[in-house]
Amino acid sequence: MDLSVNRSKLGSGYEAGNVVAIEYRRDAVPDEQALAADVRFMAELLDVLYRAGDESYVPGDAVLEVVEALDAAESTAGRAGGRAGGQGFRLTAGERRAVEAHAMATVTAACAAQGWLVEDVSRSRSFDLLLTRGAERLHVEVKGTVSEGRQVVLTRAEVEAQRRFAPDNALAVVHSIALDRAADPPRAKGGRLRWISPWEIEDESLTVVSYIHRTPR
Repeated sequence: MDLSVNRSKLGSGYEAGNVVAIEYRRDAVPDEQALAADVRFMAELLDVLYRAGDESYVPGDAVLEVVEALDAAESTAGRAGGRAGGQGFRLTAGERRAVEAHAMATVTAACAAQGWLVEDVSRSRSFDLLLTRGAERLHVEVKGTVSEGRQVVLTRAEVEAQRRFAPDNALAVVHSIALDRAADPPRAKGGRLRWISPWEIEDESLTVVSYIHRTPR
């Protein structure tokens, strides 16, 4: 859209915010039927945009797992409302399982390719994968996310375990995972692996989500 004829703030604002425009010549404005068809076309495009905002993670948005952890902490503390604001994109239990399973499979394959013997201990230990290669042992925490992976949520047990195992430990984050929510069950694919080892967890890198307070007698 070029509104160079009008140099007002309104004109420049319309230029900057325009994504799609239909041009009508002043001497050839379509009839009402054609205008109504164009309006419907634009409304359909806008609907796609709004749906994408509700159903997809947009880079730069708050990290979904962090938002959900904050909401859970608020709920547990008995506070009404959450911190998500207008954030519409949430993972269902099935979608979360798909993302986590894909992350585990991705990390397992990558480690096996490096000659590690991989054991899934996530059901019995406070970390996910135990890697052995000769005399070497590595304790790996795996996180999967559809976001950019700038933040991950850790439990207290996970932090304590990794601090105990350091420097024979690692954080494996599979981020930017593509999630097919229309599939039944949901399917996850792709993503990029970020590997941190040894993994030193500094207090400054942790944000407290909630506290347990012992009230006085």
